[in-house]
Amino acid sequence: MTLTIANVAAWEPAQIGTAGANARTLSEQLDAAVRKGSDDTARLGTDKVWSGAAADAANQRMDTEKTRAGAVSTALLELATAFEAEVGNLTEAKSNLLRLRDQAASAGPVPAAGMGLITGFTVNDNGTVDATARTDELLRDLTGQAADDLRIRIRADAANWETQITTALQTAETVAAEAQRKVDAAVTKLQSALDGLSDTNLIPPPSTTTTPAATTPPATQGPSKPQYVMSGGNSSYSGSSSDSSYSGSPSSSNAPTGPMPTGDKAKWIEEAIEALRAKGYDISDSEAAIISMIIDKESGGNPHAINLWDSNAAAGIPSKGLMQTIDPTFNSYKLPGHDDIWNPVDNIIAGTRYAIERYGSLSNVPGIAAMSRGEGYVGY
Repeated sequence: MTLTIANVAAWEPAQIGTAGANARTLSEQLDAAVRKGSDDTARLGTDKVWSGAAADAANQRMDTEKTRAGAVSTALLELATAFEAEVGNLTEAKSNLLRLRDQAASAGPVPAAGMGLITGFTVNDNGTVDATARTDELLRDLTGQAADDLRIRIRADAANWETQITTALQTAETVAAEAQRKVDAAVTKLQSALDGLSDTNLIPPPSTTTTPAATTPPATQGPSKPQYVMSGGNSSYSGSSSDSSYSGSPSSSNAPTGPMPTGDKAKWIEEAIEALRAKGYDISDSEAAIISMIIDKESGGNPHAINLWDSNAAAGIPSKGLMQTIDPTFNSYKLPGHDDIWNPVDNIIAGTRYAIERYGSLSNVPGIAAMSRGEGYVGY
C-alpha cells in the first residue's frame, strides 16, 4: 500500500468538484462561441456582405471548425463528468478513514470503576496500530493473571482497530486509483481533440539564415487595385491555355525574362496544390479559392507583376510574380524543382508555403481574414 493516512487527510474533493464545474462551463462557452461564429459567418452571405468562392471557402472552414470544436466540447463534458462523479466517492473514503483513526486514537473506555480516561491507541500513518502507551498505562498497577488477561484484551482491540483502519486506507487507495484512471482517460481524449484543432501535417519551416520578409503594400493601396508595374508596359494578363509550362529564366533581376507564360490561373493553382500536398501540406480543394483571391489582390493574376515602389524595392528586393514574393522569401519557401520566381506554379508554391508557415493557415492571411470581417484586403 503506497497511500498514507496523511495523503488522504490532504485530499480536497471540493476542489475536484470545482474543476468539474469549470470544465462543464468551458464546454458550454465553447459551444456558444462556435455557434455564434458559424451564425455570423453565414449571416455575411445572407446579408450580401460577401459571396462567391471566398465566402463558400469560409463557410466550409467554419463547418470544419465546428466539428473540431464539437469534439473538444464533448471531451470537456466527459472530463467534467469524471471529476464530478468521483467527488462523492473520495469524500466518503476520506471521512470514513479519518473517523476510524480518530476513534482509535481517542481516550479509551474506562475498563474499571474509578479509573479516569485512558490513553488511546497510537495510529501510525500506514494504518498500523501501536498499543504500547495504552498497555503501559492500564497495566501500571496490575500483576499476575489480571495483567495477562488485560494485555490480551488490549492486543485484540488494537488488532481490530488496525484491521478496520487498513481496510479503509485500502478502500481510499482504490477509490483514488479509479478516479485517476477516469480523469486520465478524459484528459487523453481532450488532448486528442485539442490536437485536432490545428493542422498537423505541415512540414516544418525550411532552415535558412535569411529571414523571410513579407510584402506589405503602402497605406494608400486600395482593397481591390494592386499597385504594381509590368515588364514591357503591359498592365494586364489573362491566360487561356490549359498548358501550364513556362520557359522563362529564373533570373533574380528586377524584371522577368522570356515569353509570357501560358496556362490559366486555375491550372497553375491546381498544380501548385498537388506539389504542396506531395510535401505533406493539407490543403483542401476549397482553399484554391483563397489562393486565387490572394493572387487577384496581389498581382491581378499577372505572373510578370513586379513592385518597384515600396520599401522592399528600395532595398533592392522587389516583390515579384503572382503572389508578389521577394527573392529571399521565395528562396526560403520554394520547393526542390520549383526554383523560378517568375514561374506561376513555383511562385504560388513559395507564396502559399510562406502564408501557411507565418500565419498558420491560408484563412488566417491578414487580407483574407480582413475580408471575412467585411473589411478591405491588406497585403500579407
